[in-house]
Amino acid sequence: MGILLILHSLWRWAVLLTALGALYGLIREGQGGALPLLLKRSIRFYPVILDIQIALGILLWLAQRLEGGPLTPVQVIHPVWGLLAAGAAHAAAAFRERENPIRTRGMLIAYTLSLALILSALASVGAFPFGRR
Repeated sequence: MGILLILHSLWRWAVLLTALGALYGLIREGQGGALPLLLKRSIRFYPVILDIQIALGILLWLAQRLEGGPLTPVQVIHPVWGLLAAGAAHAAAAFRERENPIRTRGMLIAYTLSLALILSALASVGAFPFGRR
């Protein structure tokens, strides 16, 4: 279980950096700017990066359940925030084939909601930037 916790904790940085890159890319795209390849990939792969984090979290949660012990409120609310964040990120796909500015605005709203939910999930466990973990 220790290695899963380390992977889940480290991978959050990939999620946060990709989310910020995707949001920045969508803002630039909305302003009509040309996007570098890194920002295009951030927009495209943000839901995938988040899905990997969710999968690691589910495996960690299941490993904790196999060890026994009662469920704490944090062990319930943190996964809920994460799953909602993934749902919001995947909702952006509904706008992917639309024309600008609807595409950009819809994806920006969905990704912003997803990032807000991720920050709520981090806050629920006291993880950095909200604590020392």
